[in-house]
Amino acid sequence: MCEQTDNQNRLQHYMAKFAEQNFADFVFRWYMEKGKRGKLLSQPAAQHQQLASFLKSHQHLSWIHNIHVHDYQSAFGTLYSQATAETRYFVKKKTLLALSKLTALASDLPNDQINKQVDEIVEQERFLLHQETLPRQLLEEKQQNPDTMPLLNAHSLIQLYICDDNRRANEYDFKKALDLLQYIEEEDAVDIEALKCEIFGKALKRDDWSTADGNDDPLEAAKDSIFVKILLKLMQEGVPLQTYLPDVKELLDLDELSGLKTKPYFEFVLRANYEHYLQAQM
Repeated sequence: MCEQTDNQNRLQHYMAKFAEQNFADFVFRWYMEKGKRGKLLSQPAAQHQQLASFLKSHQHLSWIHNIHVHDYQSAFGTLYSQATAETRYFVKKKTLLALSKLTALASDLPNDQINKQVDEIVEQERFLLHQETLPRQLLEEKQQNPDTMPLLNAHSLIQLYICDDNRRANEYDFKKALDLLQYIEEEDAVDIEALKCEIFGKALKRDDWSTADGNDDPLEAAKDSIFVKILLKLMQEGVPLQTYLPDVKELLDLDELSGLKTKPYFEFVLRANYEHYLQAQM
């Protein structure tokens, strides 16, 4: 009756009068069932404590109430917990992480704790950026909508960046694939060194090595290749090539490069560039 007549004063009177009978909880449940979340979350201050208790079992709404009452620390705890638990949807996880960071910064947590939490969130956002920046042409090829696609793990992202369907792949794509190796989890049961070797093999295959012949300077012949551009990027970041690069023999043994191995000059160019860039760091 109070709802039909929009008599909020009377409703609040009944909620106070029958507080011991948990009438407020009955009202809150009714709002939830009827989808009246706006009214549920716009309760007067007298109902805030009861509402906070009710919303403990509805965490997808509790953080909104926490923000409304300026309890940013509780809002952060809920949002970050949900963000960490989200493993299905990319956009949802990204949104939850962004809201987590904002509430952490607005909270009254000690500065060192805020910095620690924000750093953890930024690291997760850095991983998500690899999915967010997948080439549009590739997503269209795979019939994936960026707004609805699932959350992908590191191994799946690597395979997308280096796959043949990523027809415009350049050194940036392959470098992203290499960067994603750090996010491979133990439970993924992936041989990281073998995967790294596969990434370099795919990169080598992208260039046309048939134009080089025995009269060419091997460094000059490869200077514009995706492979060399990757090496230069790694060196700019201070990555020690001596320990990072797969053994040149492992690359040459890849089935992926069987076609290139029929070109006699290819192995010479590859070995010459390996030696040159390894020595450049010494």
